[in-house]
Amino acid sequence: MLSVILALTASVSWGISDFIGGRTSRRLPLALVLLVSQTVGALLLLPMASLHGPPPTEAPTIAYAVAGSASGLIGIAGLYRAMAVGTISIVAPISATGAVIPVVFGLIKGERASPLQTAGMVLALIGIVLASRSTHDPHDARKARIARGVGFALLAALGFGGFFVLLHEASARDVLWAGAVQRMTGVCIALVIVLLRRTPVRITPNRLPPLIVVGALDTTANVLYGVASTSGLVSLAAVLASLFPVVTVLLARFVLRERMSAAQGTGVVFALAGVACIAAQ
Repeated sequence: MLSVILALTASVSWGISDFIGGRTSRRLPLALVLLVSQTVGALLLLPMASLHGPPPTEAPTIAYAVAGSASGLIGIAGLYRAMAVGTISIVAPISATGAVIPVVFGLIKGERASPLQTAGMVLALIGIVLASRSTHDPHDARKARIARGVGFALLAALGFGGFFVLLHEASARDVLWAGAVQRMTGVCIALVIVLLRRTPVRITPNRLPPLIVVGALDTTANVLYGVASTSGLVSLAAVLASLFPVVTVLLARFVLRERMSAAQGTGVVFALAGVACIAAQ
């Protein structure tokens, strides 16, 4: 049950973080958004990890954390870009279909869920797919924007799927140090991108707080997922954590007044029913 609660809390944190990050990336360069949010995460985790214990020295652990950082950045960049050019309530759920990757990974490793948990995973995945459907008029002027956004969202799905698996592997020894190494790697990658693209590093005071919130929530979600995936089944933890689009879609609906189609509403219901089945065990 603890793993379920942690994974669900991670999904809420990611959902809020992605909503704010996606909105912020419409007004600031994506590379700058990533650099600041990754730096905030590193500043939060490094002191805690240092107090918790010595850094890892095993090459596989470090490699998994570094690779997880790269995969996660691809996912975040793809999602933020998708939100910047498309419709949030459409592209956010698509990015969560990457949950299929850790599910397959868990099955390959020999994980076996109960029949009710399996049904819950299926319901949650179906809900994610349904929530991704668009029923907009094909003559709608936003059609091109949605099409571009879907492409970036699919890239995000691949990045997030790899991230779930790699962070799980890196967190087996120490969740905090896995997150710290991941964040430091993210800062380095984002900094290189900023320098190569010669992105102006200028942020007005009113735009800094949202970036701090994004970095703090995203980092918190990473740690929660790391604990959830190592204390329970990685497949279940990943599916529950992948419900973050439900939060993002609801925020888009009530904050931005984006309309939710019948298919999307059904998808949200399916996703919540899936969570209930998984948590019932």
